[in-house]
Amino acid sequence: MPNQKIKRILIHEENGIPGIEVLTKFKSFSELRIGYFNSIQKLKKLYPSAKLYYKNSDSVFYQFFLNKNPTMLPDDGKDYDFELKSSNFQPWDLIQNIPRFIDEDISLSKDISKWKNKFKSKSSNFELVGKDKYLFIHPDAKIYPGVVFDTTSGPIVIDQNVKITPFSFLEGPLYIGADSQIDNAKIGGGSIIGRNCRIGGEVENTIIQDYSNKHHEGFLGHSFLGSWVNMGALSTTSDLKNNYGMIEITSESGKIPTGTIKFGSLIGDFSKIGIGVMLNTGTVVDPGCNLVSNRITGYKKSFTWIEDEQNYRLDRFLQDTKKIMARRSIDLSMEEEALITSIYNRCIK
Repeated sequence: MPNQKIKRILIHEENGIPGIEVLTKFKSFSELRIGYFNSIQKLKKLYPSAKLYYKNSDSVFYQFFLNKNPTMLPDDGKDYDFELKSSNFQPWDLIQNIPRFIDEDISLSKDISKWKNKFKSKSSNFELVGKDKYLFIHPDAKIYPGVVFDTTSGPIVIDQNVKITPFSFLEGPLYIGADSQIDNAKIGGGSIIGRNCRIGGEVENTIIQDYSNKHHEGFLGHSFLGSWVNMGALSTTSDLKNNYGMIEITSESGKIPTGTIKFGSLIGDFSKIGIGVMLNTGTVVDPGCNLVSNRITGYKKSFTWIEDEQNYRLDRFLQDTKKIMARRSIDLSMEEEALITSIYNRCIK
């Protein structure tokens, strides 16, 4: 139930937090999709009468975020009833909590429960393993014959205008965002697919942000992909060491243990992984990279072009980004271009 006593909430964007920093150069951690809602949307549902404030020491991103989120208030330095910090958002922890996030979002959304009766009025040729009460399909979604849903281990939520073509197997807990397309895919339980994504091949226990593609054969497991990421055909992640050892990742701020034996890759916004690329366990790819080597391991800094010590030219990156976004009928705004330029100049020294 909504808590009416919470009146002032601070979203605190801490800079340089290993792990989450890879995903928060172009967006706030509070904007990351971790289910049907992101954190801002969820806070508004949980605390409808509360005011949300924002704190960030990066003046460029701070202003960019406030302009993009006009209902958010700047930090006024006073006491808050609740504070949400980016240091509490680690990708491997988010992946492990996917079942809880999906359950919470179903309970918070008034829309999802309404989909059932509307969709049941349509003829359906898909197969269902498990209980029907855990399958939520938006009435505007298109499900082809030959699709199998398995709700044995958790609910499945299919959002508006999703298209799922034959020979796809989808296992809960799972959320697939609006306007996404799933083609001949095997999606294991515990995954979140963002809005307007193209997914094929095998995906397991993975979070994919909006407008990213993994449309062909290849395995993506226990990983976190940002927005506008493209995984080429047959690109594959390893998410388990041969010796079952604990996985440690390296990011811009140094090394950090994940505390788990299963973690694949962490790939930032606007990065492209070429055809047939193998990503070793715990690989971290910062935003804006273009990688085509057969095997990638360790950490790749922002705007890496093909090989280490080579940089994606800013003019070429902006040109390519505009073309990629145009394919989704989206324009790169002047504010976004200015932010990208600022981040590029800071990263390429």
